[in-house]
Amino acid sequence: MNIFDQAMALEQEGESLYRQFALEAPDRGMKHIFTWLADQELKHYHIFQLLKACKPASVAENPELQDIKDIFDGWKDSDACIQVKTTQAEVYRRALDIEKKSISVYESYANQSADEHQKGIFFTVANEEKRHKWIVENIIEFITKPEIWVENAEFSHLDPDYYL
Repeated sequence: MNIFDQAMALEQEGESLYRQFALEAPDRGMKHIFTWLADQELKHYHIFQLLKACKPASVAENPELQDIKDIFDGWKDSDACIQVKTTQAEVYRRALDIEKKSISVYESYANQSADEHQKGIFFTVANEEKRHKWIVENIIEFITKPEIWVENAEFSHLDPDYYL
C-alpha cells in the first residue's frame, strides 16, 4: 500500500466516523460540525486520489471555520448543556485519536517527500487536521465539562478563550 492509499484510508475512516456522529448528534450545531468535518475528510480523500493519479491537486482555504467558532461561542455563552451519553465522549476521543494519527502521518509523508508540491499539500492537509483536532477537543471538553468542572468563585480561568 503506497502513501496515497494509506492517506485515503485514513480519510475514509474519519469521514465514516464523522457521518455517524452527525446522525447521532444531540444538537443541531453539533450535527453541522460533524457534517462539515466529514465533508473535509472527503475533500482530503479526493486530493490524495488526484495525487495518486499524478494529477494536479490543491488545497483551498475553507471559510466555514468561522461558522464553527460561532457555534462554540454560542455554546460557551449559553447556560444550556448538551446531553450526551458518557460513552459518547469516549467515542469522540476515538475521532481525536484519528486526527492525531493523521497529523503525524501527513507530517511524516511531507518530510519524506522529494516533490515540493506534494510536500506542501501534505503539510497543508496536516494543518487542516490540526484544526479538526482542535474542533473535536472543544466538543469533548464542552460535553464533559459538567463531569469535570466545579463552578466556584475561587476558581477561574484567566484566558477568556479557554474553551476555544
